[in-house]
Amino acid sequence: MEPEERLQDIWSGGSYSEMETVYLPLAGELVEEAGIESGEDVLDVGCGTGNVAITAACRGADVIGLDVSPAMLERARDNAAWAGVECIDWQEGNATSLPFEDGAFDATISCLGHMFGDPPGDVTNELLRVTRSGGTIGFVSWTPTSVFPAMSGLVMTHLDAEGGPDFTEPPFMWGDADVVARRFGEDVTDLRCETATLGYPVLSPEHFWEKIKRNFGVFGEYLPKVDEDDRPALREQVLGTVEPAFDGEDNVVRMEYLLATATVA
Repeated sequence: MEPEERLQDIWSGGSYSEMETVYLPLAGELVEEAGIESGEDVLDVGCGTGNVAITAACRGADVIGLDVSPAMLERARDNAAWAGVECIDWQEGNATSLPFEDGAFDATISCLGHMFGDPPGDVTNELLRVTRSGGTIGFVSWTPTSVFPAMSGLVMTHLDAEGGPDFTEPPFMWGDADVVARRFGEDVTDLRCETATLGYPVLSPEHFWEKIKRNFGVFGEYLPKVDEDDRPALREQVLGTVEPAFDGEDNVVRMEYLLATATVA
């Protein structure tokens, strides 16, 4: 199976639509920090079910939402209709080979989508290429030590060499400010990286793990490859990782993320 086809299968699995509302605050924050304004040409890379693209369109921007998964795009169209937004151009495509001309956008943004494009150098080059000089690149990524990357890493330790993903670099390195600065180098100015946490509403660490397993396609892809004898130990390891991030007073698991914005030189 080709890498793009595999990504389509992974992101079409699970029930991501049940999780999308959790990420709505990230969409609003990203659009705000990227300074999206009415009349700007904006590209949302890895748009998923449309949170960021729709938020930007509601500000009056001319938006293209691009994603590798046709199922995600179909859900995004539904969400746009419910939001009363009809002007977004939804397109299928990959972050490593964006089907647009050089300097086509005033702002190129992504919320947790671009980081799964591989290799990351190609993603970086494409983000820079399609954004005009003086335009904005902005994105949200999980930090490498956040709950989601930690859980993913535990699952990978229980897979054989051929069972796991073959990324050239871990996707969550996009959440490391030093790595981001190195990748963009002198091609950008005014790089700003800030970390914060998103609260994922659940009743307990066990509740969080069950929701992630059921709804998130990545775990649906790889958990069945874990030997059945290893699954109880994996569960205990995951719960031990989630427990410190669970806030029982607010009933949320706090997930750390990096929000980065920069101006293209």
